[in-house]
Amino acid sequence: MARNSTLLNFKACLLVRTGFFVFASLILGITSCDTVNQQGGSAGRIMPNVTGAAGEVLVVMDQFNWDNSAGQLLQDVLKEEIPGLPQSEPLFDVLQVTAASFDGIYKYHRNIVLTVIESGIEPRVRYRENVWAKPQIMVQLEAPTGTALRELISENEERIRGFLVQYDRNRLMKTYQDSKDPAIQKEIAQHHQIRLAIPRGYNMDFSKEDYTSVSIEAPDLSQVIQVYDYPADGPEDLNVASLIEKRNNFTKTYVKGPRDDSYMTLSKMYEPIAYDMEVNNLKVVELRGLWDLENGFMGGPFISHSVYDAKRNRIVTVDGYVYHPNQKKRVKMRQLEAIIYSLEII
Repeated sequence: MARNSTLLNFKACLLVRTGFFVFASLILGITSCDTVNQQGGSAGRIMPNVTGAAGEVLVVMDQFNWDNSAGQLLQDVLKEEIPGLPQSEPLFDVLQVTAASFDGIYKYHRNIVLTVIESGIEPRVRYRENVWAKPQIMVQLEAPTGTALRELISENEERIRGFLVQYDRNRLMKTYQDSKDPAIQKEIAQHHQIRLAIPRGYNMDFSKEDYTSVSIEAPDLSQVIQVYDYPADGPEDLNVASLIEKRNNFTKTYVKGPRDDSYMTLSKMYEPIAYDMEVNNLKVVELRGLWDLENGFMGGPFISHSVYDAKRNRIVTVDGYVYHPNQKKRVKMRQLEAIIYSLEII
């Protein structure tokens, strides 16, 4: 697709209200998180780096409970389908080992859910960081029986899921903050008066006062961040219908397909999912869903954050979308998500 030259050439031959993901506020409700010294526990030893793939969780649970109700519920929690993707993908890929096998490299996994079943102990959930490696997170579930473990998971499923999602995102955001592209930062700050943690590897496609596009392009991939802003009457303009209309207007102008009459638009078959949240002390409306190519045959997922900037009486939207035909999109979308969640008004 071509992001207008009034934009750029977008690979002419390429392109395509639930409670989910409202995790920022849930994490604030987690009142305690056991943290080991960042250099490695009480002894101060240097900790190894984490292992395991992005989007992967290692569950330590005995085989009997894994095959029965406690294990099934935990799998349902961790494998919940991600909304707004064109094909079904789970929140996490899940690996399971027993306590007897939990040693060596397994202890260095980036995301661990450790279950402890021991007669006489009180049910509780512990959220822990950097226990055996860094940057590592662990959810420790303790219960006296398998039945009590299932009840504990049921009572805390949103917090468990939220903790893992939030920490995974923050880990990626820190990586991006440490590798920001200074030229892109300067351009976006100049035109939109915002800060975004866009890492090196993205290319500037086009930038003007009201619209900027940066992307990673490959023969079978377009991974794009677009920023746009426009005057507003007030925070009431942060309504879903208006946000959809404005996005369609901007993409019709700036995101063109291979034909003269083709351009990006939001899918008419699947209404975007909207969430109200607070991120970096900003009230945000998040949209997730699918985009299509009008008069074409391309499409894919998108996510956007829109905020009202009272100082300048405008709406600012940071939007990310992917075109990656016949491939899974979860990892690429999470990378865009980490950039979008870094939005700050200057």
